[in-house]
This record gives sequence, structure tokens and C-alpha cells, in this order.
Amino acid sequence: MGTIYSISRIGTFGGCRLRYKYQYVDHLKADKETIEAFMGSRTHEALEELYGFVKNGVIKPRDWLLARYDDLWDKNLTPAVKVVRSDYTEDDYRRKGRKCLDDYHDEYAPFDQAKVVATEKEISFKLKDGQDEISFRGIIDRLDWDDKEKIYEIHDYKTSGSLPTQEDADGNDQLGLYHLAVRSLWPDADRVKLIWHYLLFNKRIESSRTPEKLAELEKAMILKVKEIEACTHYPSTKSALCDWCGFQDICPEWKHPEAMKKLPENEYLKDEGVVLVARYAELEEKKKDLKNEIEGLEAEEAKVEEAAFAFAKKNGVRVIDGPGFQLTVSEKEETCAPMKKEDEAKWTALRDLLIREGKYTEVSTVNNYMLNSRLPGWGKAFYDKIKAFLITRITKSVYLKKK
Repeated sequence: MGTIYSISRIGTFGGCRLRYKYQYVDHLKADKETIEAFMGSRTHEALEELYGFVKNGVIKPRDWLLARYDDLWDKNLTPAVKVVRSDYTEDDYRRKGRKCLDDYHDEYAPFDQAKVVATEKEISFKLKDGQDEISFRGIIDRLDWDDKEKIYEIHDYKTSGSLPTQEDADGNDQLGLYHLAVRSLWPDADRVKLIWHYLLFNKRIESSRTPEKLAELEKAMILKVKEIEACTHYPSTKSALCDWCGFQDICPEWKHPEAMKKLPENEYLKDEGVVLVARYAELEEKKKDLKNEIEGLEAEEAKVEEAAFAFAKKNGVRVIDGPGFQLTVSEKEETCAPMKKEDEAKWTALRDLLIREGKYTEVSTVNNYMLNSRLPGWGKAFYDKIKAFLITRITKSVYLKKK
């Protein structure tokens, strides 16, 4: 297993295998960046610089942090940054990022909760399970040493709009892997505190991992990597996350719709695919209209059938004559096993009797086929036992034939 893996790489495979192929097998570069990712990157960069100063004994004020964020925003913003949600603007996201940093500075200044070991620290480490070994890589947003509690702290900043539960945090793989990485770099790191900062909520969520949980995680990651490396088929998975994917222009789920967005209306209406869809939709609408018409005709036909039965009974006939055609009407009366939906009480009673008599295994259920196929072999004495639970069903039929 010579490939170097990351938690985002494994997560991409689990979310959409085709996206994984584009990004990690074909090594294609996404053609756009979402505004959410852009905002997250700028807040991370601002906090990285802030804690770089803290590490060197310099505490920057709130105004500096917000100004630095604005500067990073302006320098990095390009037309490739995409605002997915039409009800928000670029400035809305900019203000959200500022609010995150404003709240964070207010919560943690003067940033003396622990000693800063590193910010945006790139880590490489190996996971092992018997003969299997895989290389992993990641970036820790911030690593601290709490010299009072004598414990390492792995901090991760999130600008996500959803807040996980404690159970979610306790099962999160990313910081668990980073715990393994820190332990490989600092063998004394048996105790590590995992801390997520959900900046939009100004909320901190903490977790930890036991040695047993870390061993389970190591094995689970190796199994996932084995699955990835055995994969030869990369189907697309369409989901709500597609709008945040940078490969929509080439994905078979989105390639044509994305291309059509760029065409002027006169060219759009002439496109072969658009013409096919329009014709198919037209035919579906006609089918719907015909279906409604047929349902109406069948309802009217049912009324005529009832009138034909009434006419035949009144006049004592079975065949009714007409221009070019004749209607043959008939009524058949038979004794039947009840259907559950028409008489659940009798159906249940009959089933229970069959169970008591040891007959139920022969039929598996209670229905009219059971009665017709098995009853002759069971004999008249058994019929007498069950006849109280049977029903009389009258079947009417109408047959139209040419003269």
C-alpha cells in the first residue's frame, strides 16, 4: 500500500466513488471552490496567524484579527469561488466569517489556556495491523500542551452550519487518527484531548480516545483502504452534496445540465438533448391525459355493466342483443375463504383453527387457492369444522362479443 491516505480522501470515497476517481485516480483539478470552503480557509488562516503570534508571546487585539481576515478575503477571492445557495450573497458569508472570529476572540483572549506547540502542522504517520501498513497524512489546525493538566490538545476549527452531538464527536475518525499521529511523534502522548471549535455556534466540543478505541480505529482504517485499493468500479452518487462538488461539468449526472446553463435561450431550445427531454415530457403528459380518460371510461363502463345485470335479471335473460354486438352476463356464487381485508375476524379464526388442527403448514396462508387445492383431500368432516368461517362470494361478469 504505497499510496498516502488522508481522512478527506477516505471520506470522498465513501461519499461518491466517481468524485474519488476524478480527484485521486485521474488527478483532475476541481474547476471551482465553494464560498463555504473559501470562508473556512480564510478563518483558518486568520487563526493560524493569530496563534503564531501567541506562540511567540504576542497577543493581537480583536481589530487586528478582523482586519487580517478581511485582507485575506480580498487577496484570495476570485470569480471561481461559487455561491451555491441563491438566498445568500458573498458578503453574507464574509460577515459570517467575521462573526466567527469576533466571538472566538471574545471567548479565548488572551489565549493563555495552554502552550501552543504548532499551528497548521502537517503530520505523516503509519497505521499498522499485522502485516498491513498504510501511510497517512493530515494537518492539525492547532496542537497545544496543557502544562497544568499535562495533556496534549488537538484543536480543529469548523465553520460548518451544523452542530454535531457528543456521540458524533466520540465517533469521529479524523481527530482519532491525529491522536495516533501525535502519539507517534511524542511517545508520552498517552492522554490527548480532542477539541472541535464550531465557530458559527461559538461552541467547543471535547472528546478523547482510549487505547482500545484507537486500536479499533487503526484496524477500521486499514480495512477501508483495502476496500479502496480493491475498487475497479467508480459509480456516481447523486446527493445534496453535489452542488458543492467541483466536478459537475464532467460528471455524467450533471455534465449536460451544467452545459445548458451557459447557453443562450435560442441555442438551448435547439440542443438535441433538450429536444429529447421536451418530447418525452410531452408524451408523458399525453399518457397522463389518456390514463385519466380511460379511468373515466372504465367508471362509466362499470355503470353500464350494473345496468346490464339489472336488465338481465328483470327480463330473465343472459344474452342482451345490440347493434353488431351482444352482451353475455353471468353471476357465479361460490363458497370462499375470506380475504383478510374483507373479514379479518373470520380470516384470523380460520387461520387459528388450521394451526390447531396441524394443517397450516400445508398452506402457509389463508386464501381461496388453499381452500380449492387442499380441502378435497381433507374430507367432509374437516369441511364441517371450517364452514362457519367461510363466506359466500358472488362474481359477476360481462362479456362483449360480435354477432
